[in-house]
Amino acid sequence: MSVDAAGTLIDVPQWIDQQKLSSLQILVAVICGVAVMLDGFDAQIIGFVAPAIISELKAEPQVLARVFSAGLFGILIGCLFLAPIADTVGRRSIMIISVLVFALATFATAWANNLDQLMALRFVTGIGLGACMPNALALTSEYAPMRLRGRITAWMFTGFSVGAFAGGILAAQIIPAYGWRSVFIVGGLLPLLLCLVMVLALPESVRHLAARSAAPARISAILMRIYPDPHLNPDTRFTISEKHAGGFTLPHLFKHGRAIGTVLLWVMFFLMLFDVFLLASWTPTVLIGAGLTREQAVYAGAAQQAGSVLATIILGPLFDRIGFYRTLVPLLLAAAVAVVVMGAPGTNLAVTDTAAFFAGAGVMGGQTTLIVLAGAFYPTFIRATGVGWGLGIGRTGAIVGPLAGGAMLASQWRPEQIFQLAAIPPVIVACLLLVMSRLTRLKKGAHAPSH
Repeated sequence: MSVDAAGTLIDVPQWIDQQKLSSLQILVAVICGVAVMLDGFDAQIIGFVAPAIISELKAEPQVLARVFSAGLFGILIGCLFLAPIADTVGRRSIMIISVLVFALATFATAWANNLDQLMALRFVTGIGLGACMPNALALTSEYAPMRLRGRITAWMFTGFSVGAFAGGILAAQIIPAYGWRSVFIVGGLLPLLLCLVMVLALPESVRHLAARSAAPARISAILMRIYPDPHLNPDTRFTISEKHAGGFTLPHLFKHGRAIGTVLLWVMFFLMLFDVFLLASWTPTVLIGAGLTREQAVYAGAAQQAGSVLATIILGPLFDRIGFYRTLVPLLLAAAVAVVVMGAPGTNLAVTDTAAFFAGAGVMGGQTTLIVLAGAFYPTFIRATGVGWGLGIGRTGAIVGPLAGGAMLASQWRPEQIFQLAAIPPVIVACLLLVMSRLTRLKKGAHAPSH
């Protein structure tokens, strides 16, 4: 903070870092966490209701796969093209629009009467889902003080797994009584309520406002809700220490030393989402082929999800204490070992479930933390673009992963061979993280250290 003839000059990120965590910052993280939870709920419910849809519409399972693909393609579009607009118009507006889009499309899905309607509505739903997550990350991280940013953003992202889990529980309870359409009614009404909360209570990113030279009175009003600093007055001027520039945001991902880091992040997102969706889609089927019962295989799949949630909760404080790289590299290498053990012939059930838990912690939890790393790597003025494009590129891996698993099963690969292949991506990503830690330096104001 400095004072000159023109009044007090406040660097907004530094000012936030100097304050205690306020109720406003907690509110932002909670609202974004609920948005991500409903994102996870609406993203996964199509899988939970698929058997009921197949039965009612007399559809073949392979035909319904087109509905799944439409949703994934919509998410890709949302990540690549809608999410980055927030770097120009603001996170709050795009968050509200994205949640409203997937709320209305999900609600309308309850009245779909054929597969073409389902495909169109899931595509629109996907656009909203794809734009929501990058901006939830950006908004949460930009309000969090640096010393707590890792844990706050990581904990916020546990909402996705919680939402996906809740979708399964809800579907199991209400489909027998009210039919599959009721799940989409609930899945549409909840985010509509969240939209109302966001309109009334969610502030714009104050760092984004400072980077865009917004009116000082608007910035000051938000900062006063964090801490009533006497230096905040009509003469206060606000700045942001990060470098920022105007114009089209995508090219800036490759400028000022960010090109290598951007390419590495894209490759890592692709590999991790490939592995996440390969394991999530085929673990129970492959384990049944290895001799487990259907119930045992489902529990092993559930253990992966439990590991993912617990890892995200635990990893946040470690990011703040020892950094992203020192945390993620050992985790990913341990996950690779766990994936191999999970598919080893003759492994007893307790070992398989334990290995599945640690595989989920490293692979699925590691993917979530890559999003947090991307949010720390990019400065404020391109954060939504950087995270959105990383997730968008990664979505191609999410599409290829299940296809690769199906091809391996069709080619009669043994279970241990499939899991051995699934162990390769986290090893490659661990190596790429080491390269990134040496060849890039996170810009001033970012969270993660470069070690």
